[in-house]
Amino acid sequence: MQSKRFYAPILWCTFIALPAQAATIKEAFALASQLDEPTYAAQQNKAKSALRNAQSMTPEPLSLTISGINSLNDNLSPTQDAREYEVELGIPLWQWGQKDRLLTQLNHLNQLEQSQLMFDRWELAGQLREAVWAARLAKLSQESAQQKLQALEKISQDLARQLKAGEVAPLDVNQAKQAVLEAQLQLALSQQVFMESLQQFQALAGETPLPDEAEALPISLDALAHPQRQALQAQTDLARAQLAQAQYDTSDTPELALSLARERGSPDESYKNFGKISLRIPFGSDGRTQARVTSANAELINAQTRIQRSERQVSAQQQAAKQARTQASLQLQTAQQSLQLATQAWDWQQRSYRAGQTSLTTYLTAQVDFLERGFAVQRAELELGRAHSRYLQSIGVLP
Repeated sequence: MQSKRFYAPILWCTFIALPAQAATIKEAFALASQLDEPTYAAQQNKAKSALRNAQSMTPEPLSLTISGINSLNDNLSPTQDAREYEVELGIPLWQWGQKDRLLTQLNHLNQLEQSQLMFDRWELAGQLREAVWAARLAKLSQESAQQKLQALEKISQDLARQLKAGEVAPLDVNQAKQAVLEAQLQLALSQQVFMESLQQFQALAGETPLPDEAEALPISLDALAHPQRQALQAQTDLARAQLAQAQYDTSDTPELALSLARERGSPDESYKNFGKISLRIPFGSDGRTQARVTSANAELINAQTRIQRSERQVSAQQQAAKQARTQASLQLQTAQQSLQLATQAWDWQQRSYRAGQTSLTTYLTAQVDFLERGFAVQRAELELGRAHSRYLQSIGVLP
């Protein structure tokens, strides 16, 4: 006969215990982004250097040519007869509009690299958000398994004392021990999952505590630009600038040469000085120009196709994330209502068990169901937080 003096603990579910100084997702993202700061600085220096070079007086460095001419005899040995020395300074010249086209291309290239860095940060934010919520859900599962085990151990200990007093049957004790062993196994599995998820989070954010707060929605979403869209748009702008350069810069750089020469015809003559100005104008070829234009046009078409495909994908992802967030909110409301009913049912089960009207198996099943309903509310709250973070990720908001 079951004792009326036995009172099983009523375990009200509490939120999982996280460090008191737990960071927010924004703070964790700032720490995770510190590794990229040297890359950002190097990119800025690279862009400034390229712009300085494009704004120089000449498209290429100056060149200096020094030559000498000496008469030779039949044995190809130098003689003291005719001699000539010449120094030539070559000055490359900008073609009409070439400098502006180059500056435009470099600006678009810099925008592309900056937008690519922002896209990488956006991807890092997505990985961090998933790691945070996976770790928090795993922590909740571990806490749930821990509380179930504590409750079952208490019941098992109480039944063991009652068995000695002859108040319960050995079968009840046996069933309680089996339930404890099963709970220990579930706890071990949940601890392993939590450790793995925590390691994934720490691989991104270091030793910062696991965030325990959901993200806030930005005040205004009107001016937000999706990093993926920005990167593809910058790639399209660069391809358009490269096409313009290929269409207009059809030949190599022209060069102005300034020469100074000294020469004599025989040893008896004095040296004479000569100055010379020359202009080298390279010609382009249709085949070479057409090949460059065709290649640049193909890059532009490819970039435009990618941005159109990306627009559809981003819009679909945003719609799916918005619907998932709404569904998670409804699931939380359902879980809260279910907990209210489960609390009432659990109170009835305790009274029935104390009165000897319910078997231990039924009682344990009811207790596990009550605990599950309590943790289901917390799980639904975490799922809502994850759905909200995924929505922010889909619209391009960084933590």
